[in-house]
Amino acid sequence: MHEVSDWSRVSPLSMIHQGIAFIRQLAGTNPGPLLGLLAGAYAFAQRSPLMLATTAVTLLAAGLALLVLAWLRFQYRVSADTIQVQQGVFTRQNLTLEFDRIQNVRIETPLYLRPFGLARLSIESAGSSSEEVHLPGIPTAHAEILRDRALASHGDMDADEDSGRQAEGESVPQHLLSRRPSDLVIYGISSPAILWGGAILASVLGAVARRVEEAGSDLEPLRALAEQLPDSVSPAWLVVAGIIMLLGVMTLFSVVMALVRYHGYRLEKAGDRYRLHSGLITRREQGLRQYRIQHVRLAQSLVARLFGRHHLTCHQIGMMQPDQPEGGGNRLMAPALTPEEQRQLLAHLLPGLPWQALSFNGVSWRYMLPRLAFWGGLWLAAVLGALYQDASVWILATAPLPPALIWLNWRRQGWCLNGEYLILRGGLFGCHYTVFAGFRAQKVRVYDSPLQRRAGLANLATRLGSGAFLLPFIRRPEAEMLMDELLYRMETSNAPWL
Repeated sequence: MHEVSDWSRVSPLSMIHQGIAFIRQLAGTNPGPLLGLLAGAYAFAQRSPLMLATTAVTLLAAGLALLVLAWLRFQYRVSADTIQVQQGVFTRQNLTLEFDRIQNVRIETPLYLRPFGLARLSIESAGSSSEEVHLPGIPTAHAEILRDRALASHGDMDADEDSGRQAEGESVPQHLLSRRPSDLVIYGISSPAILWGGAILASVLGAVARRVEEAGSDLEPLRALAEQLPDSVSPAWLVVAGIIMLLGVMTLFSVVMALVRYHGYRLEKAGDRYRLHSGLITRREQGLRQYRIQHVRLAQSLVARLFGRHHLTCHQIGMMQPDQPEGGGNRLMAPALTPEEQRQLLAHLLPGLPWQALSFNGVSWRYMLPRLAFWGGLWLAAVLGALYQDASVWILATAPLPPALIWLNWRRQGWCLNGEYLILRGGLFGCHYTVFAGFRAQKVRVYDSPLQRRAGLANLATRLGSGAFLLPFIRRPEAEMLMDELLYRMETSNAPWL
């Protein structure tokens, strides 16, 4: 047993991390106040530079004072089976987290803390994303000791027993996966956000091009610029060129972020534990146990399909924090897997599942009807609105697109029950699979609408600790069979799911 340590403080350099984290969260998750502050600063600068300087100094001093107070009032201590944190400037908070409720442990060494041998330790509990312990600015060696103790605590197993098992050679780390820069480039350019961003850009730039042609006084600068272009360059070509350029910028940004986030990617397994190392500017180490994985998602976008790659994600209990990078928090990411790498990794994560031999059942064609009605109504409204602007020809030309996309999405839908695993399939241009063991379900429900009832169809809704999933428009006997199977697995399994 470990003795209770005295209350300790983190390094004063943690104030740098706290300040950067505050700015990141303000800019990334709630940009409204930041934009308002910048607009106010601009107005001050126009009227009184001295007032702007005074306000900036005052805000900086107040921010530094709050950071110092937050550091002084932040303390933590570790006992045999718990870690306690006291924090808060105006409102005092006391958090006690038991080691046996720990779900995920991460060690991050940002560039500004690395020269001082400091790291940030994040410990997430099972069941609530708000019950987390963050220790920024502690020695890296101390963070690794706390990580090992947290991961070793399970029932009657403490850190000393786990260390003994490692000494006997039962938990020698096994290398599972590494990523080369070329793999990360493929992952970056296969992000589905690029395609959706291109569609949004096309609509925005198309609207701008039409406004330029009809520009009044509000768009006179754009109209003057358009008149200076050669006659051979039409606004339509400018729209195409702008979309291509912006898509290139978005793709480059996505590739750079993938290289920075997953540089030095190394996934290892020791016993029932997975440990992931990655990061260029901020080095991250993430650990989780096999039994804490709630569901596995295997996704393939259109671009990834061209390269024959899949992206695999393991999900645990909890919610993704808005300011966490992809693959952080309660998710473990394996990007741009080749078919052989996918097969080997799935054999570890989903033992006994014959992935290559799976046969999927589809959903009813009636799945398309409500979607066709919705998008058909929008298309008809767009046609009626465009009749007054002589643009109905373009709207009519796009008429086959929504039905084609809805049909493609219907063809992607499917499900498969193999042993203890339920596999759900979906997608549009690409395809994704969600896999979970039946005993991990927390709530199962079968329901239908009046139209579905007349056709003998129903929906199966399943809730796990990591999210909710819907299998729509399947035959009601199949939905009831799946519900009975999941309930049976939930009631008879002795495997831990938390």
